[in-house]
Amino acid sequence: MRDVLSFQIYNQEFALEVDNIESVVDMQEITPVPNSKKFINGVINLRGRIVPVIDLTAILNLSLPEDYKFENILILKIDEEEIGVFVDEVKNVLNIDPEKLENFQSNNEIYAGKVKGIIKVNNRLIVYLDIKEVLNFNKNN
Repeated sequence: MRDVLSFQIYNQEFALEVDNIESVVDMQEITPVPNSKKFINGVINLRGRIVPVIDLTAILNLSLPEDYKFENILILKIDEEEIGVFVDEVKNVLNIDPEKLENFQSNNEIYAGKVKGIIKVNNRLIVYLDIKEVLNFNKNN
């Protein structure tokens, strides 16, 4: 069994392993970083630490209205590096059986390797992301 945190971005629900989650903070002022990659929205000052904030919607090619405003920043800790990602709402912690995940096969390079599977909870379908693969995409592009 594994604990995952589910969260909402616009009208889609995602999940990440709880071990990668450090905290959730309210949206705050983002300081742009000149000449950064398009999926890096800038940095925030998190209790004295400078944390880059990335936009998963840009990496996963999700369509949002132009004037869309996120509510929160999910602070992740991946290999001792803190990274913030925009989310709307943190839903809940789910205890899942990895063997009961629905397989997700995609030839679409945007999703290939970045999805561990689909979690079915009642009538909800949650995309279970492999955040390390998502961030590897960032480093290569």
